[in-house]
Amino acid sequence: MQTRNATKPIHSVIRTAEALSKLGTIPEVLDNKPTIEKVLTEEFWDNADIFELDEVREALRELIKYIERESQQLYYTNFQDEVLEVKESGPMFRANDLQSYRKKVHHYLVQHKDQLAIYKLNHNKPLTAQDVDMLEHILWNELGTKDDYERDFGDTPMPITKLVRQIVGLDREAANAAFSQFLSEERLNLQQTRFVRLIVDFIVKNGTLDKKILQQEPFKTVGSIVELFKDNIDDAKNIIGIIDEINRNAEEIAGA
Repeated sequence: MQTRNATKPIHSVIRTAEALSKLGTIPEVLDNKPTIEKVLTEEFWDNADIFELDEVREALRELIKYIERESQQLYYTNFQDEVLEVKESGPMFRANDLQSYRKKVHHYLVQHKDQLAIYKLNHNKPLTAQDVDMLEHILWNELGTKDDYERDFGDTPMPITKLVRQIVGLDREAANAAFSQFLSEERLNLQQTRFVRLIVDFIVKNGTLDKKILQQEPFKTVGSIVELFKDNIDDAKNIIGIIDEINRNAEEIAGA
């Protein structure tokens, strides 16, 4: 409960410190620059004790007057400075809470690749409706809200599953397995093999591949897929088919 209760006032302190950090020409602000910069770090909120917090409070309250009036709210208090109890406890504020919603989503997905739905997306496995429901619950309830999602990722409209795949990428072994017929046999020449390996590298990093990208760099330098496979167009069609399947597994529900 301590963490949850502390979230709002700590964000207020951070916003104040951010505003003060922009006032670098004021002597009093410059004198307290180390304190202001310290407040803006995750490490401080992970480890700060009551005495360090009181030091920050006293430093910032003398500087708030320099923040433009239209950007601040006025509060009138009559609190007495008094320490009632000193008690060891865990961090009052998780470092993750200092991050933006976008950063929290990235951090969670990368750190939880063993979660079933995320694992499936990372390993090119078909998804079920339950998998999608779980991802929506994680991103829209546990890490934030649907409004947070639409605000931070609204500029990249896509299914939530494709966004997850974009962030976690595709496991290299899974990508190699998908194209194994072209990587393990000697029927491809050097340029064709290089082209397929570029596809694998791109999908491992980005999760999916829009086929229009095959006409851009780094693929363009190797050659177009039509030119490279002009003597065996079936191989070209099979490669495109594999790309389509990998994309579908990031966007569609199995059996739907």
